[in-house]
Order: sequence, then structure tokens, then C-alpha cells
Amino acid sequence: MNLEKFLVVAGVPGVHKLVASRSNGLVIEDRNEGRTRFVPVRQQQVTPLATVAVYTDTDEGTIPLVDVFRKMLDQLEAIPPVGPDATSTEFREYFSKILPEHDRDRVHINDIKKCIKWFTFMREKGIFEEAEREAAATAESTANVETEEEKKTDNQ
Repeated sequence: MNLEKFLVVAGVPGVHKLVASRSNGLVIEDRNEGRTRFVPVRQQQVTPLATVAVYTDTDEGTIPLVDVFRKMLDQLEAIPPVGPDATSTEFREYFSKILPEHDRDRVHINDIKKCIKWFTFMREKGIFEEAEREAAATAESTANVETEEEKKTDNQ
């Protein structure tokens, strides 16, 4: 799963896809409104999801958000996410089942809520399937380029 082109914008609900970048901002696809819009980076904080990680008690210290989402998807049937109106204890219990090694001191309830909110939004809007398709297409094009380079090397 490749989340490189997906980002969140402070003050704008949901997860958005990067369409283009300019020197003064970004053009994003707003999944809530179904249109593209310009976001000035000097006025709004933009965070690519590929750069987000969750603190853990492991030797690495963090786990990328994409891996957390993958765990949530894998366990979706057995352990569905809690609703937005759940208690803090329910949020912590759910996240402890999904990611038992998360650092309970540094991962706050608001972080867990945000993670679940993004996950739910992305699942409802089909973003995970889109990210999987893009990752497969990228892998296929990389394999094709490598095959062509090998053919050129063999012919020389």
C-alpha cells in the first residue's frame, strides 16, 4: 500500500489526494466535496500520511502509519474499529488489540481517535483500494523498466 500521495490538511476534514504542487501551495482532490482545490502551504499545515508514524516500545521506536492501517485492515472482521463516540478506555483497548506494542505514554487518546477517523474515512472512500492499485502499477512499471534494461545489457 502506497500512501505517498495522500495527505491531511489542518482545518479541512478527511484525507485528500495530492494532484499537483506549486511553489506556493498544493492542488488536492477533496474527497468530501468531490472536487479539486488549492491549499496554500503558508496558511495551512499539510501532513503526508506516508510521513506519519506511531510510537512503539520496540527497538525501532516507531511504526509507519501505513503498517498500522494494514494491521487494522487485516483484523477488520475480528476486531472492528470503535465508533467516534466511544470512551477513552474503549479507544485504548481497541488500539491495544491492534497494536499491542504502542507506547502508552506517548500515544495519546486523540492520536488514536485521529488514526481511527482517518482509517474509517479512507475505507469508506475506497482510498485503500486506490493506494493498492497505484502501488501495483508502480511495481509493474518498475519491473518493465528493469526488464528493458536487462535486454539492452544482454544485446550489448
